[in-house]
Order: sequence, then structure tokens, then C-alpha cells
Amino acid sequence: MDVEILQNSSELEMTRPFRVETLLWGTKKIPETYGYLGFVPGDGFYLKMVCEEADPLRTYTEDQDPVYQDSAMEAFVMFESDREREGFPIYMNLEVNANGALLAAYGKERVYRSYFSKDEVQAFSCKACIESDRWSITLKIPLSVLEQIYGPLHLEEGSQFRCNFYKISETAACEHYASYSPVLSETPDFHLPEFFASAKLVRRER
Repeated sequence: MDVEILQNSSELEMTRPFRVETLLWGTKKIPETYGYLGFVPGDGFYLKMVCEEADPLRTYTEDQDPVYQDSAMEAFVMFESDREREGFPIYMNLEVNANGALLAAYGKERVYRSYFSKDEVQAFSCKACIESDRWSITLKIPLSVLEQIYGPLHLEEGSQFRCNFYKISETAACEHYASYSPVLSETPDFHLPEFFASAKLVRRER
């Protein structure tokens, strides 16, 4: 996956979209889901995800609620850490419903995750927009937040990291699972960094 280096966040939707279309664990169909990811040097990553779903399930309203039980879109990212050269690397999960409620945490595995504080969550500037036939979410992953977790990252053209993107609802009435990069697990589990896609920062062609 190529992630373009942007001059500013206004260029985000000029980049090539990625698509969440790998159906998982018995899922037969999901609404069309796609997104854009870009990087502004010295600032951070910008993400927009869109789901062509009318009236999505949106029960939870507070940050750090279990939004994966609603209709949710998710981004998981993982960088190589100067602080963590041994053992499994740390990855971050960002999960959002159509109310704009954000579940955000980081850690080495599904359990014992570290959850961002209320003030820290605000740094992600998470927003949701509901239209008649679709909904979308936008958020920022600040470089300052990443470096609190990983230490200095020195991100530039050619830098690599790993990521995956998901569409999910764990509620039985509309249960579904889909991913950008295939997840080769017999049971539903997005917390498997070994199946994240490789991503590389590339220069934007102008």
C-alpha cells in the first residue's frame, strides 16, 4: 500500500482510495467501504473512511464506548519502535461509529491494552458525517501521539509501517466483518498484526 506524502490535509481525497472488501467469517455482503490515508510531514497522518450504508446502527455516543457493536469502521496501525526491539511490536487501534464516538488504544495484543485519556482522544479530531445514503469518518493520527508511543520515527519518503482497515458490527442483527488486508484466522479477530498490510510513504505526483 502506497501512502502519499501531502502538503496539507486538503489533498487527502486526491489520493488513490483503498477498499475494504475482503469478506470474513461467513460475511456474505457489506456496504461498499473505502478510504483515504495520507501523511503530512511534521504533522501526522490523515484518514477518511466512507461507507455507503444508509441509517447505520449507532447506539454508542461516548469516546471509548464499544463502538464495534454498532456499525463501525476501524484503522489499525503499527510502526517499528526504537523503544521496543524485542517481542511483538505495539500497534494502535482506532474504531469509530457513525456518531463519531472513538475507541482508541494501543498495546502488543488484544488484551491488556492502554486506552487513551479523554484529552488524548481529542487530539485525534475524530468526526463523523451521516448523509442519506452513506456515512463517513475523518480523523488525524498526530505525529506527536505516535512518538509518545514509539519514540522518534523519522518518517520520510520510503519509510514503511504496517496497517489494516476494517468494517464491522458484532451485533447479531447486522453482524459482519470485512478487511482491507485478508485476516487468515478461523475466528473473528482483527487484533492480529501478522496480517496487517505493508505500507510505504511515497512522494505525491503533482
